[in-house]
Amino acid sequence: MERQNSITLLSITNFLESGALVRHREQWVLIEGPFTPASGANRDEITVFFPDFYDLSASLPVKGRQTYRLSTAELRQNCETYLAQISAAAAAPLAKAPWEEPTKELFAESLQLIQKRIAAGEIQKAVPVVFAKSQQTVTPRERAQMLLQLLEAPANLYVYGFWNQDRGVMGATPEVLFEYRQGVLRTMALAGTCPKSEAASRESLLDDAKEKQEHLLVVEDLKEIFKNIGAIKTQGPYVLELPSLYHLCTDIEIECTTAPNFLALLRTLHPTPALGVAPRKAGYQWMTQLQGQQGRGGFGAPFAFFGPEEALCLVAIRNLQWNDNLSMIGSGCGVVAASELEREWRELFQKRLSVRKILGLEL
Repeated sequence: MERQNSITLLSITNFLESGALVRHREQWVLIEGPFTPASGANRDEITVFFPDFYDLSASLPVKGRQTYRLSTAELRQNCETYLAQISAAAAAPLAKAPWEEPTKELFAESLQLIQKRIAAGEIQKAVPVVFAKSQQTVTPRERAQMLLQLLEAPANLYVYGFWNQDRGVMGATPEVLFEYRQGVLRTMALAGTCPKSEAASRESLLDDAKEKQEHLLVVEDLKEIFKNIGAIKTQGPYVLELPSLYHLCTDIEIECTTAPNFLALLRTLHPTPALGVAPRKAGYQWMTQLQGQQGRGGFGAPFAFFGPEEALCLVAIRNLQWNDNLSMIGSGCGVVAASELEREWRELFQKRLSVRKILGLEL
């Protein structure tokens, strides 16, 4: 696939109808649709893979019609040009749409079920999710408006998106499932959270026993996965600062003798205990029965851009998902034996709030 560093108004219009994007290494990679299935991951053109969280086999990597690499200034100019040439008579409905928030009582049921499994020795941790929902979809115009908001996202967030006329996702995630470049495989353990609004009244994440346990489960899981691939180097844990939250993070690096099959690696890694269950052998399909999981779609799923020798695979959190009649903002939290309902419920809200803020959706 030919890659260009400029884009026409027609192409940006087509991209906003059907497209994919990721901000990586200070560049914006845009892929203009329509998309068609690709037979494998390590191909000459860039392929995109965004499956369902619970069913990786239901989707294939896809390739688009054209790929562009733009600077932030170029993408801003193109979005503004697009918005200037379409009707602005009505305010964006999604920005002012009412949202139905998840129910605390239903989340409490999920937390209790998980902690019963923990008490029985079946698992050590699991990550339930809940969703706020709106009976509004997302138009191409709104996608352009949200992109303009996301141009200001901090550099330690990966902006990403993938959509067509029927459904889509757009967000800014702090979490990388893996990145492969020049023989080095990088991943991270990102688990343990403190909302900034609570930081003054709570002990540091680095001293918080509950958050440290949650984080260590992810670190040890990843070390076990990679122990036979190559020498493992770790850096952390340290506190990663985001606009509304603090996270515990450990960076992990592995020197590889050969390039991995990216799709096979993705299937091996997903989901880590940061979004799934610890230990892995306990499985994670049983979580489909928890309250709030219905219609989860790609929340927490791998979101991957594959090339022949490079790959970037994100974890699709901190996003807005939509179809032709519904929009959703999800949030998840790691539940361990020491988890408390009120603290987890506040964390879930703060994560959804951070999404609305970064996308420019009114509160």
